[in-house]
Amino acid sequence: MLLLKKLKISFIGLFMVLFIAGLSFSNLPVLEKVKTNLSVWKTNYAPEKVYLHHDRNFYRAGDVIWLKGYLVQASNRLPGNKSKIMYVALVDQQNQVVSKLMLDVAEGKANGDISIPEDLDEGRYFLRGYTNWMGNFDEQSVFSKEIYIWNWDSVAKRQQSENIATPDFQFFPEGGSLLGEIPSKVAFKATGPDGQGLKVSGEIRDSSGKKITDFQSRHQGMGTFEFIPSATEQYTATIDFPGGFSREVSLPEVATFGAHMSLLYGETQIKVNVFHREKDDGRLLLTGIAQDELHYSTTLDLPASGDTSLVIPTSEFPTGITRFTLAKASGEPLNERLVFVDHEDQIRLSLQANQEEHGRRELVELEITSKDPAGNPVAADLSLAVAEDQLAGNYTDQLDIASYLLLASEVKGHIASPGYYFNPENADRYEVLDLLLMTQGWRGFTWQQIVSDDFPEITISPEMAIKVDGYLRKDNGDPIANGDVVLFIKDKYETFISAETGAEGQFGFEGFYFRDSIDILIQGTDARGRTSDVNVSLADQSYQPSLPDTLPFYLSRKVAEFGREQLYPSQALFQGVAAEPGSLELGEVLLEEVVVEGSAEISRPMTLHRNADAVIEPSQLPPAPSGNILEVLQGRVAGLQVVPGGPNQFRAVIRGQGSPLYLLDGIPVDESMLQSINQFDISRIEILKSPANIGIYGGRGAGGVIALYTRRGPDEIDIEETGDHIKVFRIGGFSKSRQFYSPKYGENQVFDQPDRRSTIYWNPSVKTDENGKASVSFYTADRSSLYRVTAEGIADNGKLAHSTLGLEVY
Repeated sequence: MLLLKKLKISFIGLFMVLFIAGLSFSNLPVLEKVKTNLSVWKTNYAPEKVYLHHDRNFYRAGDVIWLKGYLVQASNRLPGNKSKIMYVALVDQQNQVVSKLMLDVAEGKANGDISIPEDLDEGRYFLRGYTNWMGNFDEQSVFSKEIYIWNWDSVAKRQQSENIATPDFQFFPEGGSLLGEIPSKVAFKATGPDGQGLKVSGEIRDSSGKKITDFQSRHQGMGTFEFIPSATEQYTATIDFPGGFSREVSLPEVATFGAHMSLLYGETQIKVNVFHREKDDGRLLLTGIAQDELHYSTTLDLPASGDTSLVIPTSEFPTGITRFTLAKASGEPLNERLVFVDHEDQIRLSLQANQEEHGRRELVELEITSKDPAGNPVAADLSLAVAEDQLAGNYTDQLDIASYLLLASEVKGHIASPGYYFNPENADRYEVLDLLLMTQGWRGFTWQQIVSDDFPEITISPEMAIKVDGYLRKDNGDPIANGDVVLFIKDKYETFISAETGAEGQFGFEGFYFRDSIDILIQGTDARGRTSDVNVSLADQSYQPSLPDTLPFYLSRKVAEFGREQLYPSQALFQGVAAEPGSLELGEVLLEEVVVEGSAEISRPMTLHRNADAVIEPSQLPPAPSGNILEVLQGRVAGLQVVPGGPNQFRAVIRGQGSPLYLLDGIPVDESMLQSINQFDISRIEILKSPANIGIYGGRGAGGVIALYTRRGPDEIDIEETGDHIKVFRIGGFSKSRQFYSPKYGENQVFDQPDRRSTIYWNPSVKTDENGKASVSFYTADRSSLYRVTAEGIADNGKLAHSTLGLEVY
């Protein structure tokens, strides 16, 4: 009984020590700072990610790239809400833009297509996906994917000549450093000049030449070895590279004092070992951060030479990368380690065709099912591509939506074969994934930034709609502050907007939504209403990310596997293009033989009068700030007075004789109707005030006549050169998206053209219902080959889906 009481007292005492330690830890300023700054980062800065799913990896010049963009919050993969505009660019190896899309984002999704120029040089290109908001952060967050484009008539500019640069080899001690007399694991990575991993082997020797251990790479040029370093020794590695080449590399220095952390990951728990070697006792902080939230924290009070072990359930963390940081109580970081936690809680997506084999031009019916790990149905938003397998360029371990959003977008540097780490068929995937995370650095909000309040400078605003920014400046370049700017945009709403310039002469208009491109007119005046020495210019705020310095080759290596006969251009009839419903332009519906050479006014509106007392041309009138054309007639004609009659309303009086008669293209209209007339639709205005001219209208013209005539020509805004204070600009809107054209073969359908399509089906909007079901159908083409069905997407809760299926066409 006495022993039991002593045990109880000891247990209570230990509990109180741990409780007090935990209480003091919870009050540590650095911990509160971590929580606060993570919240600020996640809420106010809200980094974004873009993932692009496109139909295949190999294209011909003249083909169409079909794509869908997924915009998500970086922290939790929920639909992005910071930006409403996504950019997709096709760039060459020098980062020169071949084509660029501006896509409107709805619920985190956007779809579009890029027409590859027929004269584009053959070679290696990249698809980039990003938002302007991403320009405030590390450029490695920009989505980048290699594609290869053939041109039947050109020679490839591969730029993959023999590179004799020295291979790269680096050591990565676990936790970041080596500590004397502490068992240590050291990871290494060997890469060639093209960025691909190299198979290497070698040995470690001390300063006397004594062999300590051997090592060899295990996966993609990466491997590990373990040893107990001495703080009095220096270690050197001799590495043997492919081709008989070898070199020596020194290991990092071994510290006498410090702290060391090692981790062992298991499916249900993570074991953390901490070693402390200092002159005095010390208090350390151990934190686990995932999805920009603090999920785990504890304090460790260790003697000058002391060790401890902790077991942390993986249930503490969400699926994805968790950063463990060992730091001093002051916040100074000592060790960091990345661990990937996988609860296997993503969507289970299955694809089932109506039969295993299909003939040419035969109907394929595809059933799609999405479920959670427990087998419950899940509604998901998917994109689906069906392309010839070899041209699709699919390989087992390629990048997909899960491996990108959960892994590749989270760490620095290139990851070869990211899909390998997510393929359940690879029994060693967790072990080599842990190896990868020891050799790749974190690219997000780092510990040093968190504890030092080091937030990035925000220089680019998030885009919620199309905006127009510019400046008013004098001839000598000085800004015009407090000036007035009026913008006219010719759309169905006939928009006039005014703004005042800031201290630097800047102005901005936002909230526009339109497709393709339109003309806008901007007029500026200084604070006193003068137009002389006033210059209008637009600001170029477009963000163009740079390409990474190292771009590992993969697809260009696969080019040699193709026969040139496979690359013969597809027939234009089957390019898979159909215009988006409701957005057809004149040029899209005219037959190819029709040539439009010009346009002209072919009729003049009927009028009773032959002469006018005054004729006013559009070039004589400034834009009306109110949008009511009567406003700008004030002072233009002797005897004509214009007075305000309410918001955006004006009354005209000619020689005090009451309201005049208003004619629009010869037809009498009410004065209130003038508010809705677009000023730039008017070709001229005629004023009648003399008895000889108004007599023809009888009593209705007793107060004079104001006759307005609309343009009968094209819609462009035309102004005569009136100075730099008023200019017309053409600005780009959202890119037009097109529907994929898939021919419907049947008994009564006759198609004389051969169907050589490489992509036989593309659908960016496949949505499984509340039962987790969706179905699509399409016809095969004329080529007997293996086709690859690829479906991927995301659910509203941020869970990811990816699946592929092979279709044999004989």
